[in-house]
Amino acid sequence: MKNIYYYIAILAMLLSMALPMQAASEAEFGKLSKAYTIHTDGSQEMRVQKELTLFTHAAMNSLYGESFIIYNPEFQELKIHESYTRQKDGTIVKTPANAFVEVLPSAAADAPAYNGLKEMVVVHTGLELGATIYLDYSVITRPGYLPELDVCEQIEELSPIKEYIFSLSVPENKPLHYELLNGKAAPAVKTTDGVKTVTWILRNVQPRPRMLDVSLPAGNVQAIVASTYASKADALKVIKQQMGDNRKEIIELAQKLTADTKNTEQKKEILAAYVQGLGNCRLSLSQTGYRLRPAAEIIRSAYGTDAEKAALLAALREAVGVQTEVKAVFPKTEDKDAAGLAAISGLFVDSHAIADMQDFVSVVNMDAQPISLKPLSHAVSRIDTLNVTPQAGKSLSDGYQMFSLPQARNGWAGYDARATTMNTTRPVNLLLRYLPDETYTCVINIADKMKPVVLPTDKKVENAIGTIEVTVKKSVDKIKIVRTLKLKKQLITPAEYPAYYRLMAEWMDTDKTTLLFQSTE
Repeated sequence: MKNIYYYIAILAMLLSMALPMQAASEAEFGKLSKAYTIHTDGSQEMRVQKELTLFTHAAMNSLYGESFIIYNPEFQELKIHESYTRQKDGTIVKTPANAFVEVLPSAAADAPAYNGLKEMVVVHTGLELGATIYLDYSVITRPGYLPELDVCEQIEELSPIKEYIFSLSVPENKPLHYELLNGKAAPAVKTTDGVKTVTWILRNVQPRPRMLDVSLPAGNVQAIVASTYASKADALKVIKQQMGDNRKEIIELAQKLTADTKNTEQKKEILAAYVQGLGNCRLSLSQTGYRLRPAAEIIRSAYGTDAEKAALLAALREAVGVQTEVKAVFPKTEDKDAAGLAAISGLFVDSHAIADMQDFVSVVNMDAQPISLKPLSHAVSRIDTLNVTPQAGKSLSDGYQMFSLPQARNGWAGYDARATTMNTTRPVNLLLRYLPDETYTCVINIADKMKPVVLPTDKKVENAIGTIEVTVKKSVDKIKIVRTLKLKKQLITPAEYPAYYRLMAEWMDTDKTTLLFQSTE
């Protein structure tokens, strides 16, 4: 029997040594290649090649069982160069014709104006543990549809990548701005037969966490941005020239909506509520070919993309004399012209969320001039009163009465503290939505013949991330309990995360404080 246990232990050890990647990830990209080309006539090609080996049933059945390609058949052609699966024993299973399923992109389902878009679903066949998916396709764009070559590609996937190749090819006489964000690898640049090609080759790219939020502003993923626009201002002209629709229909609607308003702020609120109430189409700017429908059409159809709704809100405000500026949010780049339209993370008129994040993104107007947004105050100062009497609270034995401090339901403890502390450690940066500054005061009025038995104790935790403090002040018939939270660092690195976790653990603990009093009668 001992020999059997011995052999099992040895076998388990050998398997763990032989298959380290299987234990560490669902799958692995042996190669992932993306190549963007713009020709002298303005036509473009995006070619994607991937080799992906599957290690788990989750990867096989859900995570990577299908590939999705969105394109516009009116202006673009999809070519599948190769699609097959190499099984573990080397058997090749070619993707059958009925495994290429063309559907409407879900984001365009309730948007008739964009029902011409197609999404090719490639259903990978012959899958098994250890099988490798091979897919090689191109999306070819006819001249005139896309104004310029415009790219923003995040690099990290949910699985590791052995070799990542990204290339840009443009006519030699065409401007090309490019940058690798949150990375240091330098590209190779060469010019052959009048074509300039810029190529990055990255090896052993680690995956992004599946269950944690990551983003370019947080600095925890890499991306390549590139643009052949002469400048960011030239890129934004493509959007700007589609705005400013002040036709009679827009003016009449704006005046009707604001007829009973008394001041400019009321006008803003009513117009914003109207636009917000329209249906929302989740297609991105790049998926719509950087096109915006006229504001009047958005009104008639009662839906729009985020960009279209921003343009509509601006048109409605301008129609009632409220000066308005549409703004664009870009990732921060060293070369300000490297991020083109594909890199826009949002167009907006007013946004408190973006104002809170403006230290980590680039905000400009439609002339590409930097904009400084007025930050929203997140200071909370709340005072509650708690009356302690023999009849109040929860009655326990021996004349004890139990009370709870009012909870800070709408503050940091209500959502963010919990959502950002799901784990005790964090492998990537954490970017907080804003910096909380909260004070909760509870004044406890104590009736005669009631004495405190259990109260919070004075406590203060302070570190590089911020401070939490609890103070308790007693008098004969009154107790004042003050709880404060103040954070001072919005971007938290993995090394700093334990300090943040400590603060949040203490802060959430103060939100569950119970008080115990006893009647002396």
